[in-house]
Parts: sequence; C-alpha cells; structure tokens
Amino acid sequence: MQYEIESLEQLDQLLGDPQFNICRREGQTPLQALAWHLITHKPFDIDVILKGTCTNKDTIVCNVHWDEDNFLEKIYTQYGPNMTLDNKELRRWLETTEFENIAAWTANIVRRMEVNKISDYYDAAQDFYADNWDKWDDYEHCEIKGREFVESVIAQVDEVAAHVADGKAKGMTMDEIVLHDAMWGILPKHIDEELAAIARQTLDKAMAALPHRPYIWSEPGKQKYASDMLKMAAELLENNGYDINYGKGYSIEQGYLLTYFERLYWREAASKPED
Repeated sequence: MQYEIESLEQLDQLLGDPQFNICRREGQTPLQALAWHLITHKPFDIDVILKGTCTNKDTIVCNVHWDEDNFLEKIYTQYGPNMTLDNKELRRWLETTEFENIAAWTANIVRRMEVNKISDYYDAAQDFYADNWDKWDDYEHCEIKGREFVESVIAQVDEVAAHVADGKAKGMTMDEIVLHDAMWGILPKHIDEELAAIARQTLDKAMAALPHRPYIWSEPGKQKYASDMLKMAAELLENNGYDINYGKGYSIEQGYLLTYFERLYWREAASKPED
C-alpha cells in the first residue's frame, strides 16, 4: 500500500495506528522516508523534524542510491551520532513537541543509540536499560501514551548520566565506575566510597598484571588472565566484607567482572600492536 504523507501531523496520526507500515521503496519523499526509518527503528536526518525541512525534496533521510551491501552502515554512520540525548536540540524537541507518536518512535531510536554507546563496555548500565524495555510494548499496545514512553527514556538516560557524573566528581575514572557497578551487580543509586576504593585497587592490580611485550596475545591467554583477575577481585572484596559468591556458584557480579577483565585484556592488546 502506498502512503502519500504530506505533513508531520499526518505521519503522527499514522504512527498511532498499529497496522501502519511502509517499505523503503516507498520512501521517495523526506516524510515517506522518515516513516520508514521510524518503523524500522533506524536513525534519520533529524532536520526533518527539527527544522521543518520536510517540504525540501533535497533533504536526505534515506538515500535510495546507496548500495545495498553497506546501506545500514551508511545510515548509522551519517545519522547515528545525532540521535542521542547529547543532542540538546533533539532533547528539547522530544520534551515539547505536539507530535506525541513521532516523539515516541524517535525516542525508541534514541534509546537504542544510547545503549549502543555503552554496549560491550558497561554491562550494569546496559542491563539497567534492558529492565525497562517492556515500556515500548506498553506503548505499542496502547497501555501508555507516547509522552509517557518519551519521559521514561529520558529519565533512564539521565539516571545513568547522573550516576557517571557522580563517580567522576569523586575522582573516579570510567573504568573504576564500571568496576564499581560490576561489584554491586546492578546500577546503584549512589557511589559507595569503600567500594570505589576497592574498584580502584582492583584496576591497579589488573593493569599491573597485564602481559608485557614480547608476548603473544591469545584467546587462552585472555581466559587465564580474566579468571586470575576475577579471583583477585573476589579476594579483595571478601577481605573487605563483600561476598560475590565466588567459588560457590554463579553470580551476576562474577559475570560482570569476568567480562570486564576479558575486554580489558583485548583492549590493551589492541593498543599495543606487535613490534
């Protein structure tokens, strides 16, 4: 079915219909292309919503001439950086726009981009975002309004940002904050100074234990290093009265820490290429 979308008001109404769908080949105008991006949760040219350029036929939202092989990569490269709440103009629009459904679908893309910023690095925050993933289902099933979904996304991102800012204000590096939260097993409401000190000590020991050149960085080497560092961290925690169930069974704290040390091993390997 072809949709002739001629205004943001019309698109907002269409997005409120659970049956609305549109394919990429229909995206011959900026608004049609915007509809495809929203329906498929892809970043887009935000000037269409921010600056009213939707009537400009030259506005790039979905370039039909891009090769299929790297089409999605180009979308994320070109539009992704602007689709986070670091973009104050976009944030203001989300908070104030009358187009509640466009805002909700846009906020869903923003949430995905915010998660991408911390994925494969900050597991506690990533899981914190995932805990509220059902909000989108609530919106799609008309159990909450678009405005409520937008507010929930902004509140989550703000909570993570405030927590990180609190840690940095206390002199912590990002690595120390990630370790601190891994030791908690969740994204905590505050920075615990005793646990922050343990995280700092753990990171110092982990960095000192990394292999030096000449050395062959390997998968078995990573596994042994991460296992040894998990044991070290668990002992430091136990000596300070914190129990992460080490040696007795799995715990989320152990999972977070083990993954962190695996990433640290490869991150340092990548920063120290072979001579």
